[in-house]
Amino acid sequence: MVALKPQLLREAPGLRTVLHSHDFDQWEALVASTLGHHRSRLLAGSVPFESQIRCGAVEEFQVLLLHGRGALELVREQCGHGVLWLPLQGLTLEQVNGVELLAEPGLGLLVRPGDVLRGTTTEAVTGVSILIPAAHLDGPAPTSPLLVQGRLQRQLIAAGLQLAQAAAWQPQGSAQAAALLVEALRQWRQPPDARQGPPAASRRRALVLEACQWMAEHLAERFSVADLGRALGVSVRTLQYSFQQELGCTPMAQARRLRLRRLRRLLQDPAQHQHSIAELMAQAGLLACGATAADYRLWCGESPRRTRRAGAPS
Repeated sequence: MVALKPQLLREAPGLRTVLHSHDFDQWEALVASTLGHHRSRLLAGSVPFESQIRCGAVEEFQVLLLHGRGALELVREQCGHGVLWLPLQGLTLEQVNGVELLAEPGLGLLVRPGDVLRGTTTEAVTGVSILIPAAHLDGPAPTSPLLVQGRLQRQLIAAGLQLAQAAAWQPQGSAQAAALLVEALRQWRQPPDARQGPPAASRRRALVLEACQWMAEHLAERFSVADLGRALGVSVRTLQYSFQQELGCTPMAQARRLRLRRLRRLLQDPAQHQHSIAELMAQAGLLACGATAADYRLWCGESPRRTRRAGAPS
C-alpha cells in the first residue's frame, strides 16, 4: 500500500496551489465549481477556518489535495463525474443517500453521479479527491460507497493512492498509474457474484470479521497477534496475510484503529464526562500518555480534548 504524507503532498512539485485562504466563501465557491452542487457552513465553536487546495492531473484523472482547518457541515449532490475520496488525516461522518458512513484514514469513499452527501468533519482534515469520469462508473457497483475490506476495494484504494503520488511527483510511467486505476475501477464494477471471489477469499473474509469481533470484545485488555491466533485457532502467519489482503494493514494496526474509534465514542458520550481523558484512554485499551493523544490527533484531525468539548452538553 502506498503511504502518502500530507505535508509532502502540500509541497509536491507536480501539484499547483489553486487556493490557500482563510476566506470561507472563497473556498466554498471553488469546491462547488469542482466537486458538484455544494453548500456548507462552519459549525459553532469551530477553530478559525483555513483551507489549501492543490491540483494536478494524470491522463484523464484530475487530482485534488484538500487540506483544511475548521469543523464543517457539508451538503453535496455529486454531478457529472464521480469522486474517489482518500482521507489522509481527520474524519468525515457522511450520510451518502441516507446511509451513515465514517470516512477515516486508510479507507476510501467512492461516490457516483447522482449521489447525495451530507456530512460533518473533524477540526482538521487532509485528503485526496480524484475526479472519476462517469464512463468509468457505468454499470453495477457495490451498494456501499465506503471502501473498507476485500481485495477489489483495497486494490482500488491502492490504485488511487498511486495515482495521487504520480500526480504529485510526475515520475516516469505516470500513465501506468492511470491504467491501474482504470483496471481497478473495472474490477470494482464486476457483477456481485464475481466480486465474492474464490472460496479461499470468503474464508479469509470470515476470519478477519471474526478476529475484529474478538478484538472489539477485548480492547481494554493487552493482547498480541499470537493471543489472537490462539483464540481463533489459526497461525500468526495466516492472520497477518488475511488482514493485509482484506484490510491492507496488520492485525495490531486494526486493533489500534478499533481502540481509537472506541476512545472517540467514549469522549463523545455525555455519560462518560465524569471520567478523565486518561481514564477513557485506559477504557479503550490505550496507554494514557501524550503519544496516544498525538496518534489520536493524527487519525481524528483534532485533540481528544476538542472531541470531548464538541460532545459536551450545552
